Amino acid sequence: MTPASRASIESWPLRWKVAATLVLPILLAATFGAVRIYSELSAASRLNLASDNAVIVVPAAELVDRLDGLAYAAASGAPLAEPLAQFDEASKTLDNLITSAEFDATAAAQLSTASSTAKTMRDDLQAGPLPQRVIADRASDVASGVVSAIAATTATVDDRVVRPLADQLVDTLEAQRALTTQRVLIAAPDFADSDELRTEVADAAGAEAAAIDRLARLTGTEQASALSKDSDIRRDTYTQPSSDSVHAPAFTEAMRASVDQYRAMTQRLSADLDGTLHHRANVLRSDALRDTAIILGAVLAALVFALAVGRSLIRSIGRLRQGALQVAQVELPEEIERLSKGGGMPEIQTLPFRTNEEVGQLARAIDDIHSQAVRLAGEHGVRLQIGDMFETLSRRSRSLVEEQLALIETLELDEEDPARLDHLFRLDHLATRMRRNGDNLLVLADTVERHRASAPVALPDMLRAAMSEVEEYRRVQVGHMADVSIAGSAAGDIGHLIAELLDNALRYSPPDSPVMVTVGRAVDAGLLVEVADRGLGMSKDDLTAANDRLALGGEVTSETAKRMGLFVVGRLARRHEATVRLRTTSALTERPGVTASVHLPGALISPIGMNETLDDLRNGSFTENRPRSASNERSAHTSAGASALAATNGAQAASAQPERGPDAPARSTASGLPKRSPGASGVNGIPAPANGLGAPSPAPAPEEPERQQRGNPLSYFTSGNPQSGNSEPQTSEPAQATESTWLDIEAERAPIFERMASEWLMDPTTPEYRNRVWASAADAGWTAAAKAVEQEPKRHTASGLPIRERGARLVPDEARSGSQAKAEGPNDPAAIRDILSRQLAGVRRGRAETDAAHSRIEGDR
Repeated sequence: MTPASRASIESWPLRWKVAATLVLPILLAATFGAVRIYSELSAASRLNLASDNAVIVVPAAELVDRLDGLAYAAASGAPLAEPLAQFDEASKTLDNLITSAEFDATAAAQLSTASSTAKTMRDDLQAGPLPQRVIADRASDVASGVVSAIAATTATVDDRVVRPLADQLVDTLEAQRALTTQRVLIAAPDFADSDELRTEVADAAGAEAAAIDRLARLTGTEQASALSKDSDIRRDTYTQPSSDSVHAPAFTEAMRASVDQYRAMTQRLSADLDGTLHHRANVLRSDALRDTAIILGAVLAALVFALAVGRSLIRSIGRLRQGALQVAQVELPEEIERLSKGGGMPEIQTLPFRTNEEVGQLARAIDDIHSQAVRLAGEHGVRLQIGDMFETLSRRSRSLVEEQLALIETLELDEEDPARLDHLFRLDHLATRMRRNGDNLLVLADTVERHRASAPVALPDMLRAAMSEVEEYRRVQVGHMADVSIAGSAAGDIGHLIAELLDNALRYSPPDSPVMVTVGRAVDAGLLVEVADRGLGMSKDDLTAANDRLALGGEVTSETAKRMGLFVVGRLARRHEATVRLRTTSALTERPGVTASVHLPGALISPIGMNETLDDLRNGSFTENRPRSASNERSAHTSAGASALAATNGAQAASAQPERGPDAPARSTASGLPKRSPGASGVNGIPAPANGLGAPSPAPAPEEPERQQRGNPLSYFTSGNPQSGNSEPQTSEPAQATESTWLDIEAERAPIFERMASEWLMDPTTPEYRNRVWASAADAGWTAAAKAVEQEPKRHTASGLPIRERGARLVPDEARSGSQAKAEGPNDPAAIRDILSRQLAGVRRGRAETDAAHSRIEGDR
């Protein structure tokens, strides 16, 4: 995993992260507060400006009212002295205000224009009468200018109190302007006869009605209702054709009432607008200052609180980090060292956190991890001690068992009583099982035996080694065999695994049923070895549980002691990445049995002999040159020769001797006693010759530069019947052995010597040599033994049981009758000792030559 960049957020120190977490919200709050303060201050500023401009509202409304009075007086022919005086006063006040005050330039310009228009109209009226239409137009222009100025003054104000007042004032001035137009036009002499004047008066009445409607929506007061009623009366009067209707009392009263109401409303609204603007400006200014103080105080308080919380968080995490580092770097190593020295379980010092929030929970979690680590360290130490104890006990037990096996074999060689020899055989097999149990203890201790670098082991050799570990090896039948070899580093463990499966299959299947071993190549270039029995089998739940335990790879559980074999198989399979699965052999029979499938990965499999061909292996150029170590009894390098007879030849012999006992010995010596198969116990040794006698030392042969052509290692897995016509089966009667057989044995031509002599005289490069089928002089004896086993009994009892005949199933030339042995006299102990000494010397010489050849090959590589 690549480390994060220093510029990334993940690499920031904790202080930076906390600061970034706190600063961003505070900046946002300050920004929003500043925007709010700015908005309120802007509104207050606009209200202040509008309040400053509101001083023109009252004089401007007064100017409009006085001008309306002057216009009506001039249009109706009334005296102008008083209206002129009132107008001059209002105009003077407005002019003084415009020239002295500072307010909106647009409003000032509009008021100046309106004032000039009003003064011009006043001068013209003083100079002489003007037409009513001209007076109405000029009065309307002045009123429009004043309305526009007042609207411009309050246009920037967006206050919910000021805005309605400003709109009411504007609508009132618009209605008053329309009413002034009506009053001036109906005073014209030709009003009754001029349709044009009547139309203009009707338009003005409509404009007034629209303004009154707007006022009614804004105020909803009785004044708006009264104005609307008076407006309706006047409009009804305008629609009458008689000109006298405008002089009717009802019309005159309605006109006078509307004028008075408009004047009162204008004055009231002007004063209210001016006062409200000043009041709202002061309120908004105060609110802005208050909100500014609140926002600044809140931001400062939040900043102080955030800094306090951040500091507390940083300090808590810093203390937690320091405590965790103290635990990881100081306390835990010291406690583990104390436990490794045999000290008691130390007391865990918890971190100094008493809170229940996240940091406190994290501290508790670190304490739990600390205690669990100490507990696991203690358990691991105990497990290591127990493993060392198991390893020590196993190695000592194996040493004692090896000595016991050697002693048993010596006793077997010296024993002549068949019953005792049978007991020795049983004791031999029991010792072999004890040795495998010792190996199981090594597996339980998870001890991997270290082997020196060795060559691959042929699959038949490994299977023979596995079969030699079980007592009832005669029931094992080997099916198809693949021409492959197993890596030397894994051959011993794989052989042990298969031995456990074979032992389990033999134990839980009927004694008269065979156990089949088949080997096939897998699609991934691996190997599939299956061990199938025909026992009672296992239930579906038990099979599932067993497969689950195998999948765990030999994990130590409460079931380990009860199912040691299952544990050993799982542990060995996991060690070499193999897979073991159990399934029912056949669910259609009473005894479904169990099939154990072992999948060996392709990394452990290689062609036989690696760089050598299968023909070279069949000719013995690889296996016989393999170094044989006497110290590693279970190694697949030595198991090939040690267990060859026990695996297959022993199985063939078993078919010739279904019972063990005085009447049918397993094998016979010259004196008629059963002879032990050396490979049956798994102890290192050399396979006995096929005739059942101890292998004598061959006669000295001519010295050759190299002797690499040896016996065929695969011949032990071939059929007992000869496959070549070079040696015909001989079914002669048992020969009468004499004492000279033992004394003159050195002069005989042993089968191994004959084979070696024949191979020395052959050219290994010729096709005949390469394609020949191996055969030995002992094949005839094995053929005779097989035929003796296949003989049907000739006599039966009354109930139909066969009657055994003494000597009917003895191998020809292998045993002598009791009378012959008694007639020839006892064997000479000195001669027998001399034969065995020479055999041992020959074995040692052969092993020395093999080691030297192997060293020479390794040097050439």
